[in-house]
Amino acid sequence: MKKSGDFVLCVACREQGFCRLGITREELLEDGKSLTQVKAGADTAGSPGVAHGGWTASVLDEAMGHLAIFAGTFTVTSTLTIEYLRPVPVERDLEAYCWVEKCENGRWYTVGELRLAGTEKALARAKGVFIERDASHFKKHQEWLARHDQRSAKSSE
Repeated sequence: MKKSGDFVLCVACREQGFCRLGITREELLEDGKSLTQVKAGADTAGSPGVAHGGWTASVLDEAMGHLAIFAGTFTVTSTLTIEYLRPVPVERDLEAYCWVEKCENGRWYTVGELRLAGTEKALARAKGVFIERDASHFKKHQEWLARHDQRSAKSSE
C-alpha cells in the first residue's frame, strides 16, 4: 500500500529518477480522494504557454491510476475520456483531484479533475475505467509479443 506524500514512478521515470510528467507529490485525503501536485514544464507546451492535451490526459491517467495503488491494488487503464475545459498553463502549480465512483468485478470507475492550484477552477475533467491485474500481466504481454514477432519473422521469409 502506498503512503500519502510518496508517489510511484513508472518504469521510465524510475530510470530517470524523477517524474517526467511533473508530478511532485501525492496524498490520499480524508474524504477518500487523492490530491496530486503537478507542474507542466515548458517542454510540454502544445501552444504558446499552454500544455499539450496529451500531457493533460497523461497526468490525469497517472493520477487516477494511482487510486488503486493507494489501496494496495494494481490496475491498468481500460478506458479514459478527457473533457478539456480551459487551457492548462505551463510553469504553474496544478492539482489533480481524483476519486473512485465505484468498484465492481475488478473494475475501478474513477473521476479526475485538473485544477489551477489554490482555485476551484477545473481545467480538465476525466473519467476512466481501470482493470485490476496481477504481477503476471506484463509477463503475459511479453509472451504474446514474442509469439507475434515469431509469426511476423516467419511470414517475411
